[in-house]
Amino acid sequence: MPRAVPRRLAALAIAGATLAGLAACAAPDPGPEPTQTTDATAAPLFASDEEALEAAVAAYEAHLATTAAILADEVEVDAIRHVSSPEYGEQRVSELTAFLDSGLRASGDVVIDTTSLIERHSTEDEAVVSIYACQDVSGTVLSNSEGEDVTPSDRDDRVPLVLEFRGASNDLRLSGNELWSGDNFC
Repeated sequence: MPRAVPRRLAALAIAGATLAGLAACAAPDPGPEPTQTTDATAAPLFASDEEALEAAVAAYEAHLATTAAILADEVEVDAIRHVSSPEYGEQRVSELTAFLDSGLRASGDVVIDTTSLIERHSTEDEAVVSIYACQDVSGTVLSNSEGEDVTPSDRDDRVPLVLEFRGASNDLRLSGNELWSGDNFC
């Protein structure tokens, strides 16, 4: 398999939040204080910013654990739907299927740290939470169908992300994952 294909797939895997783990780095400048808006008749779904951030981190760690199990070929790709919003789940199924169909597998831990709340608000029946996070993939290895290590030597081991979650306060699910386009805060 050409070396460029594993690099592209590794980038897809990283951008798609393929694995989980923890490390330390500096937090981004969060800008204005996180905001909360709710309907005047609805009770907030989170009692505090800290509670919203904690729920988002737990949801992302569940997403990373499920992704890791899929990429290690331990569970079916459809399992990602249980930790993703419906729309994002469809996107992740497509991405993960393409990764596995290429013959690649991933092992090891992806971790996040240096999390901070961007904002939280509620719509009629769901919470929406956005956070910054650093994702560390240095503990992961990509292998081809022959079991050979094809981890790109020039990959970014730590990447800054903006993550969005939707759902009930006790059932947030990842609904978006983007690389931070500003200065790298990791």
